[in-house]
Amino acid sequence: MKAIAVDGATFMQNDPLVVCTIAPVGVPSIKCKAETKGILKDGYNIIVSAITVPSAGASIPDPASYPVAFSTTATKVKADGTLVLLEGDLTPTINAVPQIPGSPPTPYPVAFKIEIKVAGQTKVKGI
Repeated sequence: MKAIAVDGATFMQNDPLVVCTIAPVGVPSIKCKAETKGILKDGYNIIVSAITVPSAGASIPDPASYPVAFSTTATKVKADGTLVLLEGDLTPTINAVPQIPGSPPTPYPVAFKIEIKVAGQTKVKGI
């Protein structure tokens, strides 16, 4: 069993070389809570932007913003009739193209996912 993700969970890219900004835009449950925080449900949305790969010299961010939604691995536990998100759940793959400075800049394609790294609470678990 894994911890159920709640409002305030920590999201992180699953490629340690990628640097990006992650902005939660989904709405947690208002009725279902764990440790007083709203539970995140399947399809919870985030926007990923300002994607770079500094270690490869790709310091010019991809100009796009990528709205993505988490997919749950939960099979039984629901909040508001929807399966909950669990620590370790991922978004679909994001394909971005930051650039290495130069004249002209060199594209540096990357593919990565965003993971729920820390659920935001430790007492309530689910499968």
